[in-house]
Amino acid sequence: MKFFEKVKLFFNKSFDDIIKQYLSGDDIILNDTILTETSALKYSVLFACFRVLAETFASVPIFEYRKTSNDDRESTNETGLYDIFHGRANDEMSSYNWKESSMYQLCAGGNAVSLRQKNFCGGIAGLYPIEWQRVKIDREKETRKLIYIVDNKETYYRNDVFHLPGPSTNGIIGMSIIEYASRAIKLGKSYEEYGIKFYENGALASGIFKHPTFLNDEAWKRLKIDLEKNYHGLVNAGKPMILEDGMDFKELNIKPIDAQLIESKKVQIEDVCRFCRVPLHLVQNLDKATNNNIEHQSLEFAMYTMLPHFKRAEECINTQLLTQKQRNAGYYLEFNMNALLRGDAKSMAEAFAIGRQWGWLSVNDIRRMFNLNRIENGDIYLQPMNMIEAGKEVDNVQSEIRKEIDNLIARSR
Repeated sequence: MKFFEKVKLFFNKSFDDIIKQYLSGDDIILNDTILTETSALKYSVLFACFRVLAETFASVPIFEYRKTSNDDRESTNETGLYDIFHGRANDEMSSYNWKESSMYQLCAGGNAVSLRQKNFCGGIAGLYPIEWQRVKIDREKETRKLIYIVDNKETYYRNDVFHLPGPSTNGIIGMSIIEYASRAIKLGKSYEEYGIKFYENGALASGIFKHPTFLNDEAWKRLKIDLEKNYHGLVNAGKPMILEDGMDFKELNIKPIDAQLIESKKVQIEDVCRFCRVPLHLVQNLDKATNNNIEHQSLEFAMYTMLPHFKRAEECINTQLLTQKQRNAGYYLEFNMNALLRGDAKSMAEAFAIGRQWGWLSVNDIRRMFNLNRIENGDIYLQPMNMIEAGKEVDNVQSEIRKEIDNLIARSR
């Protein structure tokens, strides 16, 4: 809607409507500039947030497992999905690139849609992402089934695509961060544009020219040409001005800090990070950061930001890409978040030592977390000597310990 059309509607309203709009803030005429993905991602904070989410999502590996009869599980590679999510997603993309691209689509458009590439047997041979702007999600009128219209030409059904929706009100079509955070993004971009214009157009010696009488047209034109040529922009900042005909100059020290530009930009950074749920230190805003709170914020980022993304992706993969027969057989895929939850070397060593000492970690369990090969007798779990099983007599335990000590002494002779 044009500016003058809004003004016309404003004056056609009753006084009560005007007061109501004033109290609710709806009387403010906003910028109608269309915010596209390209223009939005030029805002540095939004690009940094999307990059953190996408690269973190792509860095975490996903593995295929099968439940066994004793409520345990084993790693497998029998459904064909492991190679897609852990190696090559399609003929042109690695799994990392596919996951990274899907996360960008999820953040920008609220939905990540990939076309299934099928083999001769009808199985899945790969996944190829489609830009979210090209996809329209709708329902078929007759069957009410979901359909995916690409470029307003080709129509695909649910079994032709893999659809990963973001946070959603209806559980089917995700919401775009760019759409819902458009005001915050526009405001942040306006701060950046203001700063660019300020430094482009502002000379260091900017102010008011005073003349004892008045300037004729020729002198005024000569002054404008001289200012534009010799004193405009950062290249000419700081050059002394040569004035003539008794003219005087009064400098005006207008700085970005006086207009609260820096503070306003920081507030807007927090606002955009709030939409993406990204800690400030991950977008290089370290004003309030310390070593202690960064460690806890990184843990919260893994728990409250990335964990929902991983669980959403896991369930979509298991329900859409695995057949009912495969799910009944116990197959499922899962992200391994151990890499995100690791602390520093000292904390990890202490945690593994506790697990080893109290018997819930073996040597091979620990080595697997570091991608090291198994060792012989590395699957033995220890049991503290000062603890016994529930219901076991103390005398029996002591006699067993004596026997074990006697055996050790005998073997050492």
